[in-house]
Amino acid sequence: MPNSANYNFIQLGRGYLRHMRALARKSPLAHEMLYYLIEHMGRTTNAVVVSYATLGEVTGASRASVGRAIKILKDDNWVDTVKIGSATAYCVNARAFWQSGRNQKKYAIFSATVIASESEQESSYPEKAKEKLTYIPVVEDGERMLVGNEKLDPPDQTDLDLD
Repeated sequence: MPNSANYNFIQLGRGYLRHMRALARKSPLAHEMLYYLIEHMGRTTNAVVVSYATLGEVTGASRASVGRAIKILKDDNWVDTVKIGSATAYCVNARAFWQSGRNQKKYAIFSATVIASESEQESSYPEKAKEKLTYIPVVEDGERMLVGNEKLDPPDQTDLDLD
């Protein structure tokens, strides 16, 4: 984490407070989802990739309700969406909310925080998550690393594990 004292702050333009109250009255679910997106948006990107299913899990709302809330957020210009294959990035309106210098807002659509719910993964996901993705060989104590075409002496009985 950077040493900046303001690292975990989100800034909000004062002019948007009245509009936030109106959104809360219009759609409490859209209001809650906007806060969730703001909470998880990238520091310099104002964007997050998250599925309807995950938004439904987080809010306890149905897929249809999540869809209606997203439509309100888009129609009222709180968020914009960018399609990435079958995924969607939600870009929070950087005129209303920002975390870093305003001069970095133009990058909002190029990277995002990605939230993946365990419930949306393959059934074997918990086991797969425990597996190492790559193997990096490590020379342990008592082992010898071969370099180039170096020849090895043939093993003797002390090299064999006979237990």
